[in-house]
Amino acid sequence: MRFKVAVVLLLMILSTTISTANPGGKGDSVRSRDCAGSCHGSSSTNGVSDAELDIQYPDEVYAGLLMEIETTISFAEVSSNNMVGMTLLVNEDGAKDLPANDGWEVVTDPNGGTNNYVEIIDSFSINSIVDRTWTLRAPSSPGVYELYLAVQHGTPDGGVAMAGISDAKQVVVSEVPENLPRLAPEWEPVNTRLIGEETEITLQTLNTDSATVELKNGGEVITIPVVDNKFTIPAAVNPGAVEWRVIMEGEGPTQHSPWFRITAQEPGWEVDEFALYLQGFALFVLGIGLVVLQRSKAEDIEPSKYDNTADVASQFGRIQNTSPAMVELPSAGPPIPEQGLPEGWTMEQWEYYGQEHLDNLARGGQQ
Repeated sequence: MRFKVAVVLLLMILSTTISTANPGGKGDSVRSRDCAGSCHGSSSTNGVSDAELDIQYPDEVYAGLLMEIETTISFAEVSSNNMVGMTLLVNEDGAKDLPANDGWEVVTDPNGGTNNYVEIIDSFSINSIVDRTWTLRAPSSPGVYELYLAVQHGTPDGGVAMAGISDAKQVVVSEVPENLPRLAPEWEPVNTRLIGEETEITLQTLNTDSATVELKNGGEVITIPVVDNKFTIPAAVNPGAVEWRVIMEGEGPTQHSPWFRITAQEPGWEVDEFALYLQGFALFVLGIGLVVLQRSKAEDIEPSKYDNTADVASQFGRIQNTSPAMVELPSAGPPIPEQGLPEGWTMEQWEYYGQEHLDNLARGGQQ
């Protein structure tokens, strides 16, 4: 019975992580609109948000190259945690709507990751406008594509979760000019680093004769030299993000890359997930063992068929209650006559020949 109770309790503990309401959010991730309702509930149970949403992108977008877009949320009334979940999508159907489905790649999201869904905490209000920047790699095939911005958030009274999606933003992706100075398609920026460490970045460029890097330092923009396609960003002393971009010059038009963000983080704990699961399983087995060992002592225990303690005790009691005169010593021969052994006989002779002697006497023989 206790084992069953332990199993039920374990299932209840595990089930507490499954919920449709998540006022604290679920964290940044790659999510479809149908499952991106993270701040307060599933998107299927959300009300309609009054927030206004917009996406701004460059005039020229080239196939397979990096680009920068700016997403804007305005007039959003949110809950007391000031959190809004933002999702970048390619349709409003709730299926096959991830940017990757149309060939887009999220290189850097507003929080420094590579996710199409991010959770933003800011001073959202009916009078505020909140902008966030994303770095994307455009699809490799020229054509006309659509991008959407979806949001989920709570309400000031903590009631129903709200959701909204922008109108389609059509993006024309053009063929890359042959002589255009640019970053190589296989190059990827560094998004994170540790506090106190300088960051050396190696660029890979095409059709580029010279390159310089601009770094935003607070409200000031400083220039960093690029030598042999390498440059160094100074170490950060506090958590936070710095922005930088590359200016590339060559035979074609001078090109500015998107602003890249590199986030400095405190060193985190490294967790071995397999060891963690193994320890959890060991604790579960230990708990079951303790429950089994603590079973009620009132339960009947079937006696062993090899247990003869009662018989031995009974025999011992009878021996103790018998007087010495009544105890007969075991003997291999017949009982000794009252007059004792025949004259000259030993006990050993009596054991072997005593019965024969008694039989002889019974037939009238001599002693």
